[in-house]
Parts: sequence; C-alpha cells; structure tokens
Amino acid sequence: MKKPRGIRNHNLGNLRWGDPWQGLVPEKWRTDKTFCQFVSAAYGIRALARTLITYQDKYGLRTVRQIIGRWAPESENDTAAYIRAVAAQTGYAPDDRLDMQSYRDIKAVTEAIIRHENGRGVLSTPNTWYDSQTVDKGLALAGVEPPKRAAGSVPITRETIGATATGGMGIAQIADVLPQVSDAINQANGHLSSGSAVRMGIGITLVAIAIFIAWAQVRRHQAGTL
Repeated sequence: MKKPRGIRNHNLGNLRWGDPWQGLVPEKWRTDKTFCQFVSAAYGIRALARTLITYQDKYGLRTVRQIIGRWAPESENDTAAYIRAVAAQTGYAPDDRLDMQSYRDIKAVTEAIIRHENGRGVLSTPNTWYDSQTVDKGLALAGVEPPKRAAGSVPITRETIGATATGGMGIAQIADVLPQVSDAINQANGHLSSGSAVRMGIGITLVAIAIFIAWAQVRRHQAGTL
C-alpha cells in the first residue's frame, strides 16, 4: 500500500513550502514542489504544533472551530466536516476553549489533524500512523512536554499495582502492612464498644499509628530502602 503524501514527506499537516522550518530536507534532495519535506516525522510534527501555537499566540484562536477554520479554510476544504472530525476524535466540543501550550490539548488536536490529513494509518490503536512517543518527540521539539511527575511519586496505574521490586510498590508490599492496620482497627473496635471516651481515644490513636507505619513503608520503598 502506498503511503499518503504527508507520511512520505514526514509532513503530517501537509504544510506548503514557504516558512524556513527546522528539519527541512536539503533543497537538492527535495522531490515535492508543493508541500514541505522533513527529515523525520518528529520535525513534521514540530512544524504542525508550532503552527497551532502561533494561531493561539498571534491570532487568539483557541477552539477547534477557530483553529480548523484557519488551518483548513473553506476555499480549499470541507471545513465543517474537518471541524466535526477533530471534535469527535479529541472529545472537545467545537467551541470549547483550549490551550495550545497545554500538552493534553495540543497533543489531542495534533493527533486529530494527522489522522484527518493522512487517514487512519497502520496502528490499530489509536488508528494513526505514529505512536505516542513519536508525537511526544515532535511536541518536545515545539517546546511542549508532558507534565513532570513529582520526584518519588508512584502513579496508580495497572502496571504499578502489579509492580515487582524493580518498579513501584506492588501487591506484596501492600499485603505486608495490611495486617497491622487490620489489627489496630480490631483493637480500636474493642475499645469503642466499652463506651469509654479515654479508650476511644486510645483506639483511634492505634489506628493512626498503623496508618503511619503503612505510609512510612511506602515512603521507604519509594526511596529505595525497602
């Protein structure tokens, strides 16, 4: 199957010659007289993303309707259909206010434009031509990177739940501290049933201590001391 023109040119937004973009193919190797050719997909994605950022910073375009209205004018495109397609893929309504300096917003719009310009692609998920890492590389070249996770934090994901000693805190570590919490809660219940205010306070204190122990073990694991 012959790849679409934009994929062959690494020009995912089908930008035309004119701007001195970074990563353009040297002039002697250019074979397309109309559309830019880039040395890699990352530079093509960078050019697309920088265009979207300019739309916002220079022209105040911050919605799918406004952005696509300029990107794909009615004189050359079915702009209404383009807007519907981008809105459907991104999950944003056509008039939702977006931020092209936001990684989440610009990545969603960039991927939607790549798909609309070049078809569904060869990857089954999310039906595009490039994986998430390639898109991220292009966005980073454009100055937009994913939010950085706080140092020492362990994200709650399907992968970290089942992590081993080489990754985040896993099921085995959680199981180690659960009996301590359970014992403290059982002791607290016994005190609470007596009706004594003093004993109630002791029971609550025991629960707090058990929770602190669990928290401390989590922190030690994150620090690499467990």
